[in-house]
Amino acid sequence: DGIDVDDGFEGLQSSSEIARRLRHVLDLAHRVLDEDSLPWIDLIRVVRRISRVSKAMRLKDSEVLTKECVQDGCKPLSSAEEARQLASYVYHAQLVYESDTDVVRHRLASAGMMLIQHNKEINTGRVANYFAIDPRQKIAVLAIKGTSTFEDAITDIIAETGPLHMVGQKVLNAVLMAGSLKASAHEGFRLAAYGVLHQVEPVILHFLQPLEYQLILCGHSLGAGTACCLSKILHDRLFYSRPHMLRCFAYATPPCLDKDTALSMVPYTTSVVHHDDFVTRASLYNAKLMSAIWKEAKRLMDDGDFEDSDKLSIVHRLQRSVKLDPKDDLFVAGRVVYVYKLGYPRRQDPVQYKAFIKDGTLSRLRCFSFSRSSLTDHCSSRYVAALEQVASRLNPRAENFQPWRQDTTNGPRDALEFSNFWNEDTRFSSPQPLLNRARSRPPRPCAPQGVPETPVLPTLLASRQPLGLRHGKSQCY
Repeated sequence: DGIDVDDGFEGLQSSSEIARRLRHVLDLAHRVLDEDSLPWIDLIRVVRRISRVSKAMRLKDSEVLTKECVQDGCKPLSSAEEARQLASYVYHAQLVYESDTDVVRHRLASAGMMLIQHNKEINTGRVANYFAIDPRQKIAVLAIKGTSTFEDAITDIIAETGPLHMVGQKVLNAVLMAGSLKASAHEGFRLAAYGVLHQVEPVILHFLQPLEYQLILCGHSLGAGTACCLSKILHDRLFYSRPHMLRCFAYATPPCLDKDTALSMVPYTTSVVHHDDFVTRASLYNAKLMSAIWKEAKRLMDDGDFEDSDKLSIVHRLQRSVKLDPKDDLFVAGRVVYVYKLGYPRRQDPVQYKAFIKDGTLSRLRCFSFSRSSLTDHCSSRYVAALEQVASRLNPRAENFQPWRQDTTNGPRDALEFSNFWNEDTRFSSPQPLLNRARSRPPRPCAPQGVPETPVLPTLLASRQPLGLRHGKSQCY
């Protein structure tokens, strides 16, 4: 059985529905955080003091995060192949921010890939994405765009939790077999996942599966949360008996699924977290925990015991004491690769990275980490640089992990050009697409020699088009 296309997915079509959901989110936050909060002046004083203490600890011992990871049961990233894959697919998570279809097609063609769909419709609960195939390796890549518009930001904010699966009659048995009927997810990411599912479902059912293509999902930020929810939906419905045909590489993944569901995705989903990235820690649990930490810090400061206290022991004690309804306590999905900086490098200093592996229960993710780079650590360019350094150390013979050729005449600029913080889109944060590209371009490139044309696709897409195609919202090739 295929995916039940009559699940009733409508997205968020009206401002009243969006307002209702946002009101639910505010009510949930008020219910969870319904405690006496610190006055603003005290809060600012406490946060600044905690930030200075964190900085001093990292300056004193450059391996303080390494020791914390080892104590938490993490293992160092040692697989050269896994590091290579992470450093390569992050470029797809970045390329999908490009809005020019010709540029996307050209970049993919230089890597021997064919662009099948470029869905650029963006609305609340709908995200842009592209679908491409590599006929030589029989790999399909579905890249999902992160936050870049106001509508995307609203999708991020709709953080109430709800059932992950829209269970129709056709998929009930599959979901029961996978044991995920009670799986809960971030509502905004779940809606976005079903929007993408309805756009690409015909290609998966009638092209990828009959020809035994491996499907790889990837995304950054909002795109990562959407990719994780979608990978769980696809795994339970279509790939449960052959999980090796499905992989998900998610970068800057926000907490998006309940604990049991997130941990069950370890075999086929990898989430990458960069240093102090604020978004990867944006959950109700962490908000409640930080409120408790701030109050404890203020008490110690008022009593004069702050300097002599064991800060890490206090945090670990409060982590164990803070409780939340399991369905509202969301985790980063799958296997988590934590890539962090050694010490506290200044802006002009070279950055040295290490990478450790665990899952969504990683202690560093169960608490906000405040530093001057908490926002910029979320930029996709920072993920590219960090993963390339880690992968280069494990793959000393590799010169470049970018899957397509460097091209300065027609294509999005490389992410590393955006190293200046002020030139990065730090709202949620990926480099902005090129807005002022020259009108004239070289002729459209053909597929590289040896990459066959696929005449079956126009016929298959015409016979069963995704919702976006019927309304002229998508482009297929």
